[in-house]
Amino acid sequence: MAAWLVLIYGVLVAAGGVMGYVKASSMASLLSGGVAGVALVASAVAMMKGAYAAGWWIALVIALLLLGRFGSVALTKGFALMPGGLVIILSVIVIAVLLTHRV
Repeated sequence: MAAWLVLIYGVLVAAGGVMGYVKASSMASLLSGGVAGVALVASAVAMMKGAYAAGWWIALVIALLLLGRFGSVALTKGFALMPGGLVIILSVIVIAVLLTHRV
């Protein structure tokens, strides 16, 4: 279950990076969302293919980094549901699931 959640989270993060580029012409959103999304998808695949611990750690670190980045923006500029609030909510859910499905 955790691997599938990480896979969906990775796809959404990558899609968010593309949306940031399309809506605001933000190359930083495209690159960071793409890299984080691909890394999350790769970690989910690793979790499914027998390297659960390695994929678990990669997913946890990326989720914590995304939570820290978007959480700090929310604290300084205020909470907005899109895009930061959604990433915060998804990150907290993914972190909680990962911590309850630790090997």
